Amino acid sequence: MTGKPDQHQQAESVADRIIERLGGRIVLALPLGLGKANLVANALFERAVEDRAIDLDIFTALTLEKPSWSSDMERRFVEPLNERLYSGYPGLAYAKALRDGSLPENIRVSEFFFVAGRWLSIEIAQQNYVSANYTHAGRYVLDRGVNVVAQLVAKRGDGADAKYNLSGNSDITLDILPVLKARRKPILLVGEVSSQLPFMPGEAVLPASEFDLMLDGPDRDRPLFVVPREPVSAADHAIGIHAASLVKDGGTLQIGIGSLGDALTAALILRQRRSELFCRRTASPLATQSGRNAGDGNLRNRPLRRQRDVRRRFHGPLPGRHSQAPRLRWGDPPFRLLRWQQ
Repeated sequence: MTGKPDQHQQAESVADRIIERLGGRIVLALPLGLGKANLVANALFERAVEDRAIDLDIFTALTLEKPSWSSDMERRFVEPLNERLYSGYPGLAYAKALRDGSLPENIRVSEFFFVAGRWLSIEIAQQNYVSANYTHAGRYVLDRGVNVVAQLVAKRGDGADAKYNLSGNSDITLDILPVLKARRKPILLVGEVSSQLPFMPGEAVLPASEFDLMLDGPDRDRPLFVVPREPVSAADHAIGIHAASLVKDGGTLQIGIGSLGDALTAALILRQRRSELFCRRTASPLATQSGRNAGDGNLRNRPLRRQRDVRRRFHGPLPGRHSQAPRLRWGDPPFRLLRWQQ
């Protein structure tokens, strides 16, 4: 993998180049969840459907699909939702073929992680499911004889100075690439640029020379798959700020999907960008002690039992906060989220 990657503006030309370089046997690895190069995967799938001499194995996890319906009542609810959230998202062709029973014999799809309940009635998906702990997923990928890794990437810079970023799906890819290179067998790292994907620092940043093929065309601005977001409650915000006060600089977090994860992320951003305001919101280890007596008789600590208690005692931009919310003191002990001032 040396030199600038072959640049393409159409996924079909990327697929043709892969087939040209590898012949009729393709073992395609797609990252878990969001990181899949959908357009490249769909183009390879269509080529294999058209030419049954191409043998295509797809190994992946957590295939993301738009919501579907099974009745007119469900359709009337889901159609507007799909139009609002997923109108520009390209679904995965192999998932549709699995569901409607049209997957040809020369294409096989194996996953080691399913969206809960999504594939209960699809026999072929169940039969090809790989029961693997995520810790061992990289080993399973290597055992399959993967010769193409196709991943959605973020981009900074142009030409020889361009840098690409694996973003939220760096772990398994970075683990298996050195092993694949050491085998000295044909292996292609294929990127699909998304302008919507966040550019993450650290080891997820790769130089252009690491990639063999890069899809960077008019579809780079297409939206990412999204999950409907629940409103963030006052209690979520309080928990998020408390958790953010415990995170060490340079720490690494795995944050789940949902309102609590959103609250924690918002608190970490507040801590990073407006640290003084964050310190006023909580007596965190980041706060500089002001010399005030933590045992001041005007302060008393109460457990937070109900959401309205959080609203009463938290002074900050929380939904529905009480107009008489108290102030937090910099002198409060570390790791105490909220103090109520009489």
